Amino acid sequence: MSMKIKDVPQPNDVFARLRAGIKDLPTQQKLICSYILEHYQQVAFYTVEELAQASKTSPATVVRVVKRLGYDSYKDLLEQLQQVMMVTNNSVWWELEQVMNDNSEMDKEPSLSWVSRDSIDGIKNSLTSQLMDSFDSAIDLMLEARKIGIVGMRSSKYVAGFLHFMMNQLFSNTHMLGALGTDVAYDEVLNFCSDDLIIAVSLGGPHFVILTHEIISFAKDNDIPSILITNDMGNPSIDNATVTLCVGRTKYHYSIVQAMVLAEAIITELALKKKIQARKKLKNVEDVLIEKGITMP
Repeated sequence: MSMKIKDVPQPNDVFARLRAGIKDLPTQQKLICSYILEHYQQVAFYTVEELAQASKTSPATVVRVVKRLGYDSYKDLLEQLQQVMMVTNNSVWWELEQVMNDNSEMDKEPSLSWVSRDSIDGIKNSLTSQLMDSFDSAIDLMLEARKIGIVGMRSSKYVAGFLHFMMNQLFSNTHMLGALGTDVAYDEVLNFCSDDLIIAVSLGGPHFVILTHEIISFAKDNDIPSILITNDMGNPSIDNATVTLCVGRTKYHYSIVQAMVLAEAIITELALKKKIQARKKLKNVEDVLIEKGITMP
């Protein structure tokens, strides 16, 4: 009898099963797993025939994949995908494309108004019990780390950069990986060990930056703890990260606001946990900036 994906030790998670399917299943079945990961918001409402047509396979292959993933029926798979959507409220780029193609409703309201409301909804949808629990675990890792390396590429770079800048105002053990160029990122990561920590920001799926994913994988292979900040439970780096912090996504436009709010919460919590150290470093920074004429007294 062939082994089902759920027989392999892994988290009881639809995305983990799908990623395992991409590694272990035959080619046609891999295509279906890949398609579901990249388009799970749409697939959650597809029939077997619609998924087969979209993935360029057959209904029979879809049914075989469902069984190999460990589900009793196609309905069970859809229900788990729908549950994930209810918890994370994730969206994909095609929703933005829909707005651009048919924005009659948006034309009735100033962009500043609906974009702000969309961002606020994304922040509210971030506050899941899963994120709250993971947040505490992430803070514990940061407090225990000897040094912290932060990495982020493309739009994620600005969240990573803000997190690094603010943490560096309070503490002296934070480093920005890849600041000298992505070609030396591994040279920097080689200086980290199990007493350290890597924080990776990887937003905007399904097209995640490969280097960020590879650094998280490298960290796992070398017993370096890591924290992944993302906005998509389909992010393949989740399998390799020690802790994942998944924020909500906006419905009608691409936004990093939710991840920035998370970064602000991390900085605030660390400052509260290490008040004496943070106050001393912040006072030193303030004195130097005034002395050197960089800021006004």
